[in-house]
Formats: sequence, C-alpha cells, structure tokens
Amino acid sequence: MKKKIVAIVYGIMIAALAVAFFQNREGHVAHKINNADGTYSGSLTLGTASSTGTFYYVGAAIGNAVSKVVPINVNVQATSGSNENISMTLNHDIDLGMANCDSIYSAYHGTMSYKDAGPQEDLREVASLYQSQLHIFTTESSGITDISQLKGKKVCIGSQGTSYLFINQKILNDYGITMDDIHPYYMNYSESAEALANGDIDAAFQTGGYPIAGIQQSAATTEFRMLPISENVIQGIIDEFPFINETTIPADVYEHQSNEFEVKTLGYSTTIFCSKDADEDLIYSFAKGMLESLDTYQNTNDATRQITPETIATPHIPIHEGALRYYREIGVAKEGGE
Repeated sequence: MKKKIVAIVYGIMIAALAVAFFQNREGHVAHKINNADGTYSGSLTLGTASSTGTFYYVGAAIGNAVSKVVPINVNVQATSGSNENISMTLNHDIDLGMANCDSIYSAYHGTMSYKDAGPQEDLREVASLYQSQLHIFTTESSGITDISQLKGKKVCIGSQGTSYLFINQKILNDYGITMDDIHPYYMNYSESAEALANGDIDAAFQTGGYPIAGIQQSAATTEFRMLPISENVIQGIIDEFPFINETTIPADVYEHQSNEFEVKTLGYSTTIFCSKDADEDLIYSFAKGMLESLDTYQNTNDATRQITPETIATPHIPIHEGALRYYREIGVAKEGGE
C-alpha cells in the first residue's frame, strides 16, 4: 500500500515537473504533458475574432476536428480579430491566432499599422487557410452605387484594431476621399450590418470569407448592395502590397443582395500563426491534425472549401519549425515567407 502511495505521489511530482519544464521564458505554461509511454498530449488556445465572423466559425470547425485526431485539445476563443490575436500571441495569452495575411506581414516587417511598434520578428506562420474578401456594402435604398459617392457619408471602415483599416483608408484616398470627408465608424460584422439596416450608417467596409455570418443575418431582411473597386485602384493596391490579390464576390452570396453581376474586390489569405517559441511538438501535431482531419471540416462553408494541403503550407512569413517539420514529411513544404 505504501509503495502504491509513493508511486502516486512520485507520478504527481513528475507531472508537475513536466509542466514546469515546458514553461517558456515569459512564464506561460505551454500546456504540454509528457506521458510515461513516450507520447505527449496537451492543449492549445486559438484566438479567432467576433463570434459572428468567419474566423470564429472556421476556427471552431478546425479546432473540433483537430482535437479528434491528435492528442491536443484546441480551445477556441473569440477576440476582436487579427491585431488583438497578434498581441495576445506575442504576450503568450493565447497559443495560436488567426489573422489576415496583411496583419501578420505588416507586423513581422514593422510596416503599415506596425510602423511605430517596429518588426515583430517572433511571429511564425502555422498554416494558410482561405481567401477573405473585402466587402464594401450599402443598402439598395441608399442609392449609392459607387465608392466615390461615400464623401460626406457615415461609413464604417472596419473593426477597431484591425490592420486592414490602413488599406480601407487608402482605397478611399484613391477615390479622392480623406477621413475628414466622411463620418468614420468602427464596428464588427454584425454591428455594421445592423447599423446599415437601421439607417444609422450609409456604408461599411468589412473583410472576411463570404458569406460573413453577421452580414448574412441582416441580409435576410435588408437588401444590400456590394460596391465594386475599380481595376486601376485594385492594381495600385496590389503593386504596393504584394500579399493582396484581386478577387470577386459573387452576385448571389447573400439572400437579399441586389448586385446582378459579381463584384471586383481585394482578397487576403487568412492564416493561423504562433510565436517562434511555441512548443515544436504541439505545433507539429496541430499541423498534422489539420491535414489529417481536412475531410471532416472542409465542407463547413465556402471558406473552408478553399483549404487544401498545398494552400496550407504557403507562407507569408517564416513557418514555425514544428509545422515545417510536418510539411516536409508529407512533401508540401514551401520555403520562404521572409
């Protein structure tokens, strides 16, 4: 009996030591447990965005699927979006974050909204997921059909704390509209769509993989119109920001969408990232779980249907060593991302 008690106590001590060992230099527990048989298990927290946005739905689908095929429990957390996820990841408040590629690219290189903060070179990419589309939308009843008509209007230019605010302002500037020419508002997906439906604002800029749930909810009762971006403005943006591409929003994505034809807009790759000192084994297992469970979440929505083994390993900044190790094993690794 004494031997059994001693063995239990000893096991508890070993487990405690294992947890302590995997604390990083900031004192944050990496949620990894080494098992007696040489295997390991653990948990990771994934920061997404508003619970009515595509990030959250996709993050929840991936997290649930990964947890079923590898010994890692993925906890999905709602946040304000890309920039908060970057801050929380670097502060080790979360283990993984979702962000559009403009956010992690500008943070890593210290450009755009990160110009004052400087390069955040501890960031590492884990996976590239799908295209998010810039939605510039208004109500059909507003009579607005072109971005140039937004001068003097009440415009939501995005969610506070997102790096694509910089791009949205540049688009307005390219149409000859400054921030002084509009009444700017900062709202999330559902807030801006609801404000449009209620007549509280005239137009909104939001970026997400279509259909964005927050917009979809209001589109069930309100007729929305997506505003196209002109070809010359799109090309000017792409020339300056190579991580952005031209894409379209189909005419029938939302229930009461008044567009007769697809709308030209900007596309951003959505990524999952971590800090460079995230545990290599846990990140390896997460990347492995994403691909091994792809069939179970790929048909969640239009966004997840874009995810393939080839797109997952496409870097915008350096890939974390744990994820890169797995991608090399299965032959899809793409070096680069500097």
